[in-house]
Order: sequence, then C-alpha cells, then structure tokens
Amino acid sequence: MSGMHDTEEAAIPLLSEVMVAGNPLRAHNVEEAKSATAAAVKAAVAEREGLFAHDADALVERLRGRCLTWLTGEGRAVIEARCSAAMQEHSTWLVGQVSREIGLALETELKVWVKAAVREELAARAGPTTAA
Repeated sequence: MSGMHDTEEAAIPLLSEVMVAGNPLRAHNVEEAKSATAAAVKAAVAEREGLFAHDADALVERLRGRCLTWLTGEGRAVIEARCSAAMQEHSTWLVGQVSREIGLALETELKVWVKAAVREELAARAGPTTAA
C-alpha cells in the first residue's frame, strides 16, 4: 500500500499547471506554457493576417472583374434604360414648363388682341353709320 503513494513520484498536477511543453493543456511549467501559447497565437495570427491580405486581394480582384463584366453587359442595358427614363421624364417636365410660360404670355397678348379686335369691329360698325 505504501507503494501506491510514494513521495518520489511526480506530484499530481494542479488545474493551474501545464503538464507537457508545447501543449498548454498538459505542461508542468506555467511560464513555459504561457510563452508557448503566446508564440503559437502570434504565429497563428501572422499566418491568418497573411492569408487574409491575400484573400482580400483575390476577393477585390474577383469583384472588380464582376463589376466590369456587369457594366459592359446587362448593366449597360440597365444604365441605358435609366437614362432613357430620366430623359423622358425631363422632356415631359420641360414641355410642361414651356407650355405654361407660353400660355401665360399668350394670355396677356390675347387680352390686348381681343381689345384691339373689339375696337376695330366697333369702329368698323360705327364708321359706315355716321357716314351715311
């Protein structure tokens, strides 16, 4: 029985200790585990950042290609349709504006023309009766 609990055997690791170097979950030296973990995290982050930069560049290039393809293909038709609709809308508005302005100008002129035509007609009717 005494052989089961020899003091020469390694101590039972505590939860705060790391049991195996390189694997923070199994090392005995906490400081060694912390530095190994920090180094592993730094290496993983550096690798990930390198992959991210490469992935981002590849993604940007693919998106640029897709945008250019769309703009030279069906996107052009969308743009042309929108421009055509905008031109039609603007033309309709412009015709309305010009028509209103012409209407206002004609209204003023019509008053003058009608008054002049009535005077001429009254003068024409009055003229022959006084001469007879």
